[in-house]
Amino acid sequence: MRVAPYLLSAILLSTMLGAAQAEPGGLEGSWSGSGTAKLRNRVDRIVCRVSFARIEQKSFRVSSFCSMGDRRYEQSGRVSSVGGNRYTGWVFNEQFNERGSVQLAQRGSRLSVTVTSSRGVANLTLSRG
Repeated sequence: MRVAPYLLSAILLSTMLGAAQAEPGGLEGSWSGSGTAKLRNRVDRIVCRVSFARIEQKSFRVSSFCSMGDRRYEQSGRVSSVGGNRYTGWVFNEQFNERGSVQLAQRGSRLSVTVTSSRGVANLTLSRG
């Protein structure tokens, strides 16, 4: 039964590698995607490029550039891990002097994003790239 220790080692190694891929550090980098924005009872398609840079162990700076039709928007802010693959935080749009709350859920290379402000709500799905 000398095979058992090697098999156990292989199982432990694969488990550790899987856990490493699911850590909060997986959020760091560039993401892009689209979704919808409902602002004052009007629903528009929105396209965004978002980047996350680690600023603390579980916190990230957010920078995003979004467009709805011919309109362009830039937001910046901060999100922090609240456990597992979930993050919450805020973004600020200087153009409108507006702050919104952000909720993120990461599933591998996909990121579900909800931004809520007094102007409305946006829901996006982002992927790496």
